[in-house]
Amino acid sequence: MTAISNFPAILMFGGPGTGKGTQGTILGRVPNLAHLAMGDIFRALDPASELGREFLAYSTKGLLVPDVFTVRLFQQHVGELIDAGKVRASYHTLLLDGIPRTTTQVELLRGTIDVRRIIHLVVDDREALVARLSARARKANRPDDADPSVIRKRLDVYDSETRPVLEAYPPELVRRINGDQHPLAVLRDVAAALIPVVPGSI
Repeated sequence: MTAISNFPAILMFGGPGTGKGTQGTILGRVPNLAHLAMGDIFRALDPASELGREFLAYSTKGLLVPDVFTVRLFQQHVGELIDAGKVRASYHTLLLDGIPRTTTQVELLRGTIDVRRIIHLVVDDREALVARLSARARKANRPDDADPSVIRKRLDVYDSETRPVLEAYPPELVRRINGDQHPLAVLRDVAAALIPVVPGSI
């Protein structure tokens, strides 16, 4: 498997309801952006593989997956994409969602990825965000997720977990994007932040 060294990368951060998934899906259609969501990588694990068995050893016991395992899985996945000719550092920039999630992962990824920009989608009006998430949960028939107190707790947890990760990078890399806009307006602002750091073509 090809070793990964300083692969160009964009990090995407955004709490529940800020539109990170929508923007990631759209941006992933740009030819030289390779959108990788760590959750998708975990779900695609072959349970019969070595890493799959190791993952199940944690998940079936309700244990958190260690940072070292998460980074190793990410490195293997990207290495396989390189070997298959699906991504190449001379053309693609990785658009990462869900990694790094901790300051330990930040350190473990140094030398693996070259972070060019960090997109942080935010909605400052917390109550509007709570209302948006409540409505979404009701439409999906998940009444427990529609409880405003539960939603506020999820948002608080996201903020507390994300802040140290963002602070582990130079502040000039971070672009704070207002997620409380029309999705196309959010896309416009995200694109403006990415154009200077993502080559158009090679």
